[in-house]
Amino acid sequence: MSSVNRFIQFNNETINAKHMIQLEQLARALSRSPYLTLTVRKLMEFRPKEGAISISHFWKHRDSDIEKKGQLSDLYLLTAGFWRYFDLSAWNRYKEEVNHLPIREFALQLAMSAEEFRLSNLIRHQRPGTETAFVVREDVYSIFHEQQMTVNFNKGFISDSLFSFLYIALRKGSHITLLVDEYPIYFKRILSKWQFVFDSKSTADSCQICLDILYALEEELTKDLTHTFVSLHENLQETVYEDKNKRQIEQENSDNSPSSESIEEMFRTWHRENKKQQGPHLEFELTKGNKGKINDGRIEEGDESNEIDNEGTGTSTSNKKSKQLGEVNGKTDKKRTKQSGERFGDEHQNVTFEEKKINLRTDSNVKENIGIIRLQQKPLVKAFTKEIRKRIDQKQESKRTRLSKGRLTPNLTSLITDQRPKPFYKKNNPSLPMDAVFGLLVDSSASMIDKMEETKKAVLLFHDVLRNLGIRHDIVSYFEDAYEASENEQPNTFLFCHQVEDGVKDHSEAIFSLDAHEDNRDGLAIRWMAERLYSRSEKHKFILFFSDGEPSAYGYAANGIIDTAEAVIEVEKKGIHILHLFLSSEEPVEEQLQLFQMMFGSKTATAKNVDEFTTQTLRLLRRMLYLVVK
Repeated sequence: MSSVNRFIQFNNETINAKHMIQLEQLARALSRSPYLTLTVRKLMEFRPKEGAISISHFWKHRDSDIEKKGQLSDLYLLTAGFWRYFDLSAWNRYKEEVNHLPIREFALQLAMSAEEFRLSNLIRHQRPGTETAFVVREDVYSIFHEQQMTVNFNKGFISDSLFSFLYIALRKGSHITLLVDEYPIYFKRILSKWQFVFDSKSTADSCQICLDILYALEEELTKDLTHTFVSLHENLQETVYEDKNKRQIEQENSDNSPSSESIEEMFRTWHRENKKQQGPHLEFELTKGNKGKINDGRIEEGDESNEIDNEGTGTSTSNKKSKQLGEVNGKTDKKRTKQSGERFGDEHQNVTFEEKKINLRTDSNVKENIGIIRLQQKPLVKAFTKEIRKRIDQKQESKRTRLSKGRLTPNLTSLITDQRPKPFYKKNNPSLPMDAVFGLLVDSSASMIDKMEETKKAVLLFHDVLRNLGIRHDIVSYFEDAYEASENEQPNTFLFCHQVEDGVKDHSEAIFSLDAHEDNRDGLAIRWMAERLYSRSEKHKFILFFSDGEPSAYGYAANGIIDTAEAVIEVEKKGIHILHLFLSSEEPVEEQLQLFQMMFGSKTATAKNVDEFTTQTLRLLRRMLYLVVK
């Protein structure tokens, strides 16, 4: 199963997609940055180039309450603390001061530890509701560093042991002196300088305290950290200032006001730059130029009077592969591809997609197979259609009586007994087609190859039932071309077996032309189908989603689960109902069931073997249509 940005390649853990989405929304709210994304890494990180922050994997495999509160404490520190109250100018000056030291990494991580303590106290004061999360954080990390202090000292990693000692000193106070009786004397000596962190009011204050400690340790400590305890500083690139003399000015942040040179501003700067790089840049058409010609390897000097031999068209991310020319049987074939851009989510910025009708198979046995399968399914289709029509009729009265005009009722006593008699009635008009539209998405990834035949039967059943009920619907197969996918472009294809515009036409041959291809980008497919249905006028809109596994595509394995869960939430907010059927050729394991519940919540069903595909399809259709006729 997939995990979020695995820092260990063999780590095969699943994530709680709904919980991650909630944390990401909280991060965006606290930072007031709607573009911010959240991932899980080994340690807390800022990644401004990607517009992302990362909480630590440290909290995994713990009690569920500790895990949630620990992750919240990471989030509070990143978005409510470092985001606005960490001064990048003071940090850059500190980096210059410690660059020449043999214990440079110790110096950088120590300053970050001091800032974490200062900012956690600031957040607690501003937001009292965060107190419980920080209490859990300090308890767990204190136990961790007590263990690390002893282990690292015994191994001879003195810098690592000292770092853990100083971390505990801020949380345990005088209790720490009992732990270091057998340690070097300078462990206790530098506590007199370290205790000033309690009074630190700014990043500059924390950095100055760390500098004082480093100078005191200059002759004592010669070997740098062996382990990495903090990685927040690794992606904080130095900001470029218009006036470099400003860097020499000491800023006083005693009022804890947000720094103008903050991580928030750095993220916004990167975000603005990324936005500028999108769009129709470098699009051009060469219709004249001064370039010289090349004749027999000789270069001729350019001349404006030269005639044009060739025309070239430039491309960019906005129109990439919008026109692709290829020779097919001696004829020029144009592919009409579209750019996903931002409308289908951040994970699909570089996706190009093509919409086309499926190519029909020429196999002579197809029609015969369809006839046999329809004969087998006929009782199911007939019974189901009858059930739905009966349910519709129960909601309607057979005729409307006591009308001023219409047909004369046989019982005319009301002419005598009523002061204003209404002896007429009208029969109800024949029931109109149900006010609903369906979109069926069929995962056509390579893993579907052993399930495709049974899937076709289920899709045919879906098609026949909706045709009998006069309900318009889409049937679309989707996949990504894994062989052509790259970092700059991921080509996807949507193949129509049946379109809403086709009404009740029979497209059974198109359904039986379905085939397995390569990868599946589920979040994209759901948003794409939702866009089609959202523009329709029908009152009830449904997406039925057939798949046999988790999403998998180029650069999508890490965040595919979260992106699909987000797509489901977005679609339901638009008033479109979505149901998922997990197609499995064998009994699904608990881990698989939990994965799909994360993505689809209660709106997922499971076919335990291929024989259940059709019966589960009917069950889901019944569930959907009951919403229409209730």
